[in-house]
Amino acid sequence: MSLRRIFGRKLFSKRRLTVGAVVASLPFIGYLMLLSPSRRLSYSFSTNEHNSLSTTSVSNQIWNETIVTKIPTGNINLTSAPMTVAATTETVQVTNVASRPPGRLDVHMWNEICGTSVEILKNCPHFPYFPDTRSFIPDFYDFHARGSTNNGERVFGFIHPAESGEYKFAISSDDTSELWLSQNEDPGSSEMIARVYSPKESAWTEEGNYKKYPEQISKAFTLFAGKKYYVECLMKQGSGAAHLTVYWSYNNATFEIITSKYLSSFSGTHESMIPVHAGKRENKLLQTKYSLYDFNRLPLLNRQEYVDLFPSCPYNPSFLVHRKLKRYQGVSIARRSNVFPQDNTDMSSRRVKHQWSFPNPLIDGNAVQLVVDRFINTLKSERDYYLKKIHKVIHKPDPKNGDRFLLNLEIGLTSNNESYRLSEHVYHVHGSEKLCLPERMEWNNSAMVYFILPVKDQGKWVHHFIKELTAASLLTRDTNYHVIIVDFDSKDIDIAKAFNTPLLKSRHTIISLTGKFYKTLALNKAVAQVPNATNIIFLYDLHIDVPPDIMDSVRMNTIAGKLAYFPIVGRLDCQSSSVEHQGFWELDGYGLLSIYKSDWKKFGGE
Repeated sequence: MSLRRIFGRKLFSKRRLTVGAVVASLPFIGYLMLLSPSRRLSYSFSTNEHNSLSTTSVSNQIWNETIVTKIPTGNINLTSAPMTVAATTETVQVTNVASRPPGRLDVHMWNEICGTSVEILKNCPHFPYFPDTRSFIPDFYDFHARGSTNNGERVFGFIHPAESGEYKFAISSDDTSELWLSQNEDPGSSEMIARVYSPKESAWTEEGNYKKYPEQISKAFTLFAGKKYYVECLMKQGSGAAHLTVYWSYNNATFEIITSKYLSSFSGTHESMIPVHAGKRENKLLQTKYSLYDFNRLPLLNRQEYVDLFPSCPYNPSFLVHRKLKRYQGVSIARRSNVFPQDNTDMSSRRVKHQWSFPNPLIDGNAVQLVVDRFINTLKSERDYYLKKIHKVIHKPDPKNGDRFLLNLEIGLTSNNESYRLSEHVYHVHGSEKLCLPERMEWNNSAMVYFILPVKDQGKWVHHFIKELTAASLLTRDTNYHVIIVDFDSKDIDIAKAFNTPLLKSRHTIISLTGKFYKTLALNKAVAQVPNATNIIFLYDLHIDVPPDIMDSVRMNTIAGKLAYFPIVGRLDCQSSSVEHQGFWELDGYGLLSIYKSDWKKFGGE
């Protein structure tokens, strides 16, 4: 179901989405990203074809490759298959031009991506896979008449120089564009050599003008006759007429459009083949993120080490609601949490200052240090531990009764200097100088989390979910979860094949239904498959960028008989991305909820 159908075209058209997280009654916005929906795929080829990559020189770059083999400290070998094709190591020979339709380039287009920057296209969660349309062009020239709006385009294939020598390349386009070239046939070895770009404005050129901006002409490259070189262009179009042209110059001669005589397609007779984009490599992205989740991989400090050092105390916050609420009434009584250190939840828009664009409020550092010192000093009085680092503190204020803190601390052991993770809810009663452990607020770090995922004809978003969940497991080493998919006879994906990965083949259940999509029916069918009252039900949805620490957040903030966890949706401005995430938090939520099955039954769930 598209988000546009849920929320209405007029209000939310041309908006991308992000998500945050809120505990119980809106405590704390976390780190989920809800991404933009787009229309169902309209392939030029069969929708049952699967996307893969194989080249003569790099047969190990098939898309469903093992995504981590070089992570510094992890020996996990998890496989990510965002497009979830059956694994293959077949090498397709592409050196024989006669075996492919010669004289054309592949053209892939993604629709409903607003803005004019190429970076927006590269940040699209489906790029470079799952284009909305596929076609070919004979020469390195592409034109779209007026009416072409909010799309991104990728043109790619091979160049075959007729003569050996020095070549320069040039590019012109409306709007922005980038030209990438490899020194061989490998797409992964490509480098950006020219672009239509301006740091001060949305760049564009007239047709034939390759001298408007300083980076439109490349340096010289030595190319050899008889060899072929991978080439690709990325172009981002906002509105109006669009064009893209690539030229070359041999030995400083006049620039000419590269014609079909010197071009061949990448796919050839294998239309489903899609090359990697050198500027967006999943393995490299994961490696850069790995150190960010060191804390999540630390061994958890055994609670028995300190539970007897602190008194227990009742926890009944004054803001609990003991009356029946009408629809949306809870919005006005939601209470925010404070955080330390400052997190990355600010969604302030450049254009609109929405009341829910703000970040989580920052706790005063001195107040945090006071609470942490009280906890650590009590711990040190009986145990040989010391504080190494304050990872995160979440503060739930209650002006009437007291303050609850979720401490996430890196603790060291003096005898061997090993590090441990301490994640604990503590309570400070007003008027007391001591901390206590709130009764029945112990979270279960080993609880099984069941993702509940209803789907119908959302194949590319299912693949995205699989890729993101696999990465989350890799980065945190958390594999204690299960996915229950309720599929309403999807035609654009083979669900069983999609989840048949080394990581997920034993961690998923498929419930197949026919007929019209009914979410309530799907939820009840799925929850019925959750085996134990001590399991956590996590109602999930698509169009979401899965945060690596999501299972951890769910467990810490979902406590049987005490806490349920409600992620809150945010919406990105048109030209924003999950990196800068400018927009606003959507107070009405998105149907995301984690709760123990024992509590689910208490309010009438099956």
